[in-house]
Amino acid sequence: MSVLCEVFLRFKKPIFLKKLGFFLPLTIIMIRYFYLFLFLCCLNSLQAQPILEAQHVFQQGHYEQAILLWRQALENTQNTDDRLKMQLGIARAYRYLGIYVKALDTLNIALSVVQHDTITHAFLLNELSKLRLSQVKEKYHKQAVKWGEKAVSIARKANNPLVLAEILNHWGNLLVTEYDFEGALEIYHEALVLIEPYKKNLPPSLKPNFAFSKKEVDALCGKILINQAQTIFLIGVEDAAYQPNQSVFKSSITALESALSVATQNWSDTYRQILGLITLSQLAQKIQTQLTEPLPQLTHKAYHALMRAKTLAENLNNTTAKAFAYGYLGQLYENNKRYDDALLLTRQALFFAQQIRDQAYVSYLWYWQLGRILKAQGNQSGAIAAYQQAVKNIQPARTPLNMTDYFFDGSDEIIRETIGPVYFELADLLLRQARSVQTTKRNKLLKQARKVIEIFKKNELQDYFQNECLELQTECTDLEQIIDAETAILYPISLPDRLELLLHRRNSLTQVTIPISEKILHDQIISFLLPLHSHPHPEELTRSRNVAASASEMMEICLPSRRGDTPQEAQEFLEPAQTLYRWLINPLLSQLHDIKTLVIVPDGILRTMPFAALHDGQMFLIQQFAVAITPNFCLKKARRIKQKRTILLGGLSEAVQGFSSLPCTEYELKSLHTLYDVPHKYLINKEFTFSNLYQNIKYQDFSIIHIASHGQFSANLEDTFILTYDDKMSMAQLKGLMNLAQFKKKQPVELLTLSACETAVGDDRAAFGLAGVALQAGVQSALASLWRIDDEATPVVVIEFYRQLQNPALSKAEALQNAMKMILTNKDYVRYRHPYYWATFLLIGNWF
Repeated sequence: MSVLCEVFLRFKKPIFLKKLGFFLPLTIIMIRYFYLFLFLCCLNSLQAQPILEAQHVFQQGHYEQAILLWRQALENTQNTDDRLKMQLGIARAYRYLGIYVKALDTLNIALSVVQHDTITHAFLLNELSKLRLSQVKEKYHKQAVKWGEKAVSIARKANNPLVLAEILNHWGNLLVTEYDFEGALEIYHEALVLIEPYKKNLPPSLKPNFAFSKKEVDALCGKILINQAQTIFLIGVEDAAYQPNQSVFKSSITALESALSVATQNWSDTYRQILGLITLSQLAQKIQTQLTEPLPQLTHKAYHALMRAKTLAENLNNTTAKAFAYGYLGQLYENNKRYDDALLLTRQALFFAQQIRDQAYVSYLWYWQLGRILKAQGNQSGAIAAYQQAVKNIQPARTPLNMTDYFFDGSDEIIRETIGPVYFELADLLLRQARSVQTTKRNKLLKQARKVIEIFKKNELQDYFQNECLELQTECTDLEQIIDAETAILYPISLPDRLELLLHRRNSLTQVTIPISEKILHDQIISFLLPLHSHPHPEELTRSRNVAASASEMMEICLPSRRGDTPQEAQEFLEPAQTLYRWLINPLLSQLHDIKTLVIVPDGILRTMPFAALHDGQMFLIQQFAVAITPNFCLKKARRIKQKRTILLGGLSEAVQGFSSLPCTEYELKSLHTLYDVPHKYLINKEFTFSNLYQNIKYQDFSIIHIASHGQFSANLEDTFILTYDDKMSMAQLKGLMNLAQFKKKQPVELLTLSACETAVGDDRAAFGLAGVALQAGVQSALASLWRIDDEATPVVVIEFYRQLQNPALSKAEALQNAMKMILTNKDYVRYRHPYYWATFLLIGNWF
């Protein structure tokens, strides 16, 4: 068309027009209109050229170039429909690049001008839903479902089956993320039925603005079949748990074959086709791992899919596509122990990855793979170097196959499962090497291993608090520089095949290896925790909650000496407590004989464990050492408060927002009010609001902030809160309060106490949030609980802790130790000697 336009625009006035006589004026007018028509055609063609070019490079996976072309086209057109399609393409490209903020900004601009309940509106909402799903956070997932549902509703009203099929594909993916596998299969089936009539012939009745080519229909069909195959596999995994045999995966293999037959055809979007083929190769290998007897045909299908992906990537000449295709082919050879071939392909994948401008998020995969291969070949030093490069290149916020056309990266994966193995496998290599070298080099390797785990913890903390720029510690000081001669630091590292204990003292570093697998340790900790989270005498708890008591009677009940004798204690916790003591403490006793304070830096499920309740057969660990927990191996520079401490007291005794009453809160706050001779009143019930907390902290200085209220630490930050009278205070709000207090005092709050919070049994991510609260809130120390004990018992530990803290000679860890020892020895506290009542409390952060 552009060539034809050029010919006509350059055409001179024809000579034969002179012979037309009186017809000449009319003829000239007609020719002028004809020239104008051709000019407009040429103009439209010239305007369409960048749009088509942008679409072409987008389908080749060159997303940055596509964005540039679409933006150039936006400057040259005012047509609303065209602009909306360009903005949709730009948003999609930003999403694939992981630049979510710009993707969202682009979609919001488009949604502000689009006509509602149109096909374009449906596509924009569907893309918004995909964007939110890509962000893999709980709050975004709810939005993804909301916008996806709206997009489906609009698409069902439109007269375009292929548009509806495309939007249904994403809706099926959303159902999978909610574990509604059967519902997802119904949606995928509906989408495939809609596509079926158009596989060969595309009727002209389809609106031209949303027409599909044959290749586009094949691509859409292939994406749906890939998702369908993965969903059938997930159902098979569930079924296999109840009837473990190979037959449950027959339908998975059939679905895989159907998807593979379409995925190897020619698609319009070649780059997404390559990723689809890689997804199918991964699926084939996942099916293989579920079978008791491997099927050679599955390995062949995985190989076939990857070779087709490799060929397409080479023809496309897209370095990212080649990095993925070569790398995953190398992974297949690695899984089949063909290490020489795997090594060659992995090095080629790294070569291509290093040509990508933002190559780090791809490189870490293949450096990690290179490390595994070199380790399998016995090249330990080479493996360590490769792993170190992998860790260096990890970007937790990015996923290598960032896509929602195929859902296999799933929104429910957590950082410990995705990138955690890289760090722990490197630490494993360093710890193994440390056992076979001399002391000087050994200590260097042990510290390197510890540093690797610390980097992972930092990433995990940032992931939990959803803040990539989270300042974990300002002026962070290594614990080895802080500890005195009477303090030791226990750094346990749980690995798949063993438990490594690193004990740091002022002038020594000891490594002890315990041949206990990660799974066995996990099971033993759960056996320890379950009886501790349960009231030892539940019939008493039920009876006390059913007794109506006046305020004065309730105050009497809260006095520990008024509670009477204790029945026979439940002892289910004791055996696992002794077993864990043998594993975690006993091997180090010779190094701990002159130690007063044991500081523990736990990880994983060890974060959920009350170390104070470990038992040697004669006494609890807390009777031997003051115990403190710190989330990582460094602390803010801090000093002990020498002047008189000031305290802010607040909490709830009434039942609010569906939570039970805490009658002894008033007794607890009143006792602390008297103990610290506080001139102002404490904030209780209606006065315990975020606004009142803010006003008090804004106008007064406090070194201690004590909150006695329901609190919940969840695996999801959105579900983590402290209950106030009229709302739930988030961690962001709590941090804001602590920052305000720090701004006034020019130093962090010395102690934050949360005396009625809880986490789920064995939920190490929730416990990580609890352990991280001191870091996130910016306080020196936090006193909090792993589980919520009955209200009458809470003041027993808390009040005694604060009474002990009045002694300037005692550290906070020693004050807590004395409080717990008092409960275990004093006759007034005899009722509370079961660790359910006292072991829940953790001192987190600064222990001195």
